[in-house]
Amino acid sequence: MIIHSNKFGNLVYTSHEGTTHIDRSGGPASIQQFLCPGLTTANCYKNHVWIWTSDDRGKTWQLRDEALPYTGFSDPDLTQDASGSIYNTGIDLVNDALFSSQDGGKTWPHGTTQCHNGDRPWLAGGGIAGEVYMTTDTLENGHELFRSGDYGDSCSATGIIDNGTVNGESYSGFGKLVYDPFDGSLIEPAQFVHADGSIGVGISWLPHARAAFNGGGETWQPREIVYPTTVYSPFGVPELISMDSAENIYFAWDTNERDPNGTGGCSNTIPNTGGGPTPLPNRIMFVAGKHVGPGQWSFMAPVSLASQGNARVLWPWSVAGSGGNVSVVWYQMDKMVDPDCDIYNGQTVPDVKTYIYEAHINNALSATNRRITVTNASGRFIHQGGICDSGTTCVASGQDRRLGDYFTNSVDSLGCVVIASGDTTVADPITGGPRATSLPIFMRQTSGSSLTTGKSCG
Repeated sequence: MIIHSNKFGNLVYTSHEGTTHIDRSGGPASIQQFLCPGLTTANCYKNHVWIWTSDDRGKTWQLRDEALPYTGFSDPDLTQDASGSIYNTGIDLVNDALFSSQDGGKTWPHGTTQCHNGDRPWLAGGGIAGEVYMTTDTLENGHELFRSGDYGDSCSATGIIDNGTVNGESYSGFGKLVYDPFDGSLIEPAQFVHADGSIGVGISWLPHARAAFNGGGETWQPREIVYPTTVYSPFGVPELISMDSAENIYFAWDTNERDPNGTGGCSNTIPNTGGGPTPLPNRIMFVAGKHVGPGQWSFMAPVSLASQGNARVLWPWSVAGSGGNVSVVWYQMDKMVDPDCDIYNGQTVPDVKTYIYEAHINNALSATNRRITVTNASGRFIHQGGICDSGTTCVASGQDRRLGDYFTNSVDSLGCVVIASGDTTVADPITGGPRATSLPIFMRQTSGSSLTTGKSCG
């Protein structure tokens, strides 16, 4: 995850610690490596997420410590409130820690180890100093929203549930939400499951979020936008909502086309085995919503961004700039494969290579004037082999989860796109073999137009 500090101008980068985002196929020797990646240093397992900052647009990076009491080795997410305070989170599978920085991510003096129990927290900074919202999948109520008004030192005791039924179909919010500074509402991605098992995607909107935690009675209002569709990403839903400076919103997802009569894909029941429906070339779909009133958007027909031929694409993320300008990134493989178990038509495909692609979209809200420029952003592959997306099951099944479950893009101080991901291609300096964990990788746009100013990035 990467974010630009609006107040201080620097970049903040965070990642999972590596305890479950590892490659189990290397055996016990490679498992030992992540415990002390430095080997000669004290930077060993600390039960917290990693944080780095850069004051020079990513040329150099400094490792930071968010303070050990804010425990949680997994599931980081970054956001910032209207005052410029930056927030992060981490989990231990039973706790959602929440903590904040008031100096661009260099120190983290505020926080709590337990905002609430839950899995996969997402954050959105609010419209006043110290305000942040967190959604998480709780043990008692499923997907819920919580609020902190004191920089993350404490959270609301009760949440606002964002799951249930709408028009007789079940739905749930899930994914990175966005705070609307124009009207104080929240919007998050949502999945809709129909009685026949087919799914749709859309949004869920909470008006007057702050008032909703002060007895206002506001509730989430789900809206299905695209039906039917399929989603490949492990969360089964578009992973975030992006908003531009004109209050227009955008989201993207990876489809999951398969031959229902084929048996050349991953098993749906037994991890890391074959026999499941054969994967087909899939797509990165993108939807733009023009703001037309409070809580109202007119959504355009979805468009496909990826033209990869006989291969698979996965895990899109997006960031928006000024009105109508959006960047979408995704992983793109160079061969057809079912990534989760590295198999196609009954044969393993260990030599499949994964690259990072980016689509620069201008005039996104105009079907006639929209411009989409697709670039191989990484230029070289950043990973070889399968990409397990079955959560912690990957660890038990002996699969490669080093790339985690998502990666992100953002914009820097000039409105140029920056990308944070993992790189598994750098060999272990001692053994000469693959590392058990990925290394953080950073990319910055060096040509083409800024998403905010329209000027050339260089």
